[in-house]
Amino acid sequence: MKLNVLVVEDHSSSGETFVELLEEFDCKGILVQSAEEAIEALKESDIDTVLTDLNLPGKDGLWLLDQMSESYEGIPVILITGNATIDTAVEAIKRGAMDYLTKPIDVNRLEAILMTARRQRQMALEQETRERDEGGQFAGMIGDSPAINELRDIISRVAPTPASVLILGESGTGKELVANAIVAMSQRSRAPYIKLNSAALPKDTLESELFGHVKGSFTGAIKDRKGRFEMANGGTLFLDEIGDMPMETQVKLLRVLQEGEFERVGGSETIKVDVRIIAATNRNLLKASKEGTFREDLYYRLNVIQIQVPALRERRGDVEILAQSFIDQFGGAGRKKLDSAALKVMSHYNWPGNIRELRNIMERLSIIIPKDTITELDLPPEIRQLTNSDEMGESTVIEGKMDDIERNAILSTLKKTGGVKSEAAKLLGIGLKTLYRKLEKYEEEGVDLSFLKQ
Repeated sequence: MKLNVLVVEDHSSSGETFVELLEEFDCKGILVQSAEEAIEALKESDIDTVLTDLNLPGKDGLWLLDQMSESYEGIPVILITGNATIDTAVEAIKRGAMDYLTKPIDVNRLEAILMTARRQRQMALEQETRERDEGGQFAGMIGDSPAINELRDIISRVAPTPASVLILGESGTGKELVANAIVAMSQRSRAPYIKLNSAALPKDTLESELFGHVKGSFTGAIKDRKGRFEMANGGTLFLDEIGDMPMETQVKLLRVLQEGEFERVGGSETIKVDVRIIAATNRNLLKASKEGTFREDLYYRLNVIQIQVPALRERRGDVEILAQSFIDQFGGAGRKKLDSAALKVMSHYNWPGNIRELRNIMERLSIIIPKDTITELDLPPEIRQLTNSDEMGESTVIEGKMDDIERNAILSTLKKTGGVKSEAAKLLGIGLKTLYRKLEKYEEEGVDLSFLKQ
């Protein structure tokens, strides 16, 4: 497999040297000079790995890493750093980077890291193919619980219609998989399918991403550019995290939904489009509309058909099949398994990070546990601490409200990471913004969070 490697380096000579080196390792290098240009390249090219300098003009390598963790988390990121910033590079590893290189570059180490990236990318592509072949139009939606079967039934009835769809559910439940299934079964399945995460972009660039811009409309607008609506014309636009969209952008989005037209940022030409909208959020938009933080008219325009994605705790019967599927994906099919005691503990855990949390934990265990069988003792403490074992080895779930269990899991993980929120979010399998919202809520409730400020 020949890797397409995006090289992000502001010094042209250094960047060209990397591109030449990559050719020797059976890789194709694509050179850009800023993090912003890298995001554009990720949208327009088929990228397998990103090799980025940590220090860049404007947005730095950590900003790029954070953007990719939101929208391109399946693509390995390798950081290049000077010795003075190794601590920052190590922090980046905790936040999701695959590895880092120090200057001057050790060519042998670069080759070894690229070999690892090639293996990871190959595994990811094989898994996508396997899920597509096994799941068909419901690719990735694994399970056989009543809740997941009901969800598939709703999707089958909704997909052929032209109606807008609002997908609701907690972070990590698989809302994007639902959107993918709707598109695959719709009359627009062969038309463009464009995605945008409203929370992953700065407010000042979101409108340009949605509606495009004309040359000279703002600093950096060096040419006319189409937005996601134009790209999706005749097809479907998936707006993830719609609840995080700024009010001023909501006004313009409402106009497109009502009239099917808009103008690019800085332009005067009215552009007409035919786009089906699928939106998703983990927020209560009805409540937000009553509080004035989300437009009520936009909410009702989006909410023609509503689909609620069940939390993992509402489909406990699927935990075993999901867990083993992830073990097979990361540890090799048939090579590792979970024993009955581990599965029993996991079935009682409430999974505040839902399927994303389960996937992250299974990936970690597949890598760090050398033996063929993963036992209860191998599970992370945030899962094991929620059960008590009696003399017969039976597990009983600690009684408590769902919110209390979730709060305990979040706070104990934060204490484990020494208050490093980015690392805690990764361990929990939830977004960093979700974690901040939870902490704001706990602070309002009077929970002692002083350990985070030390």
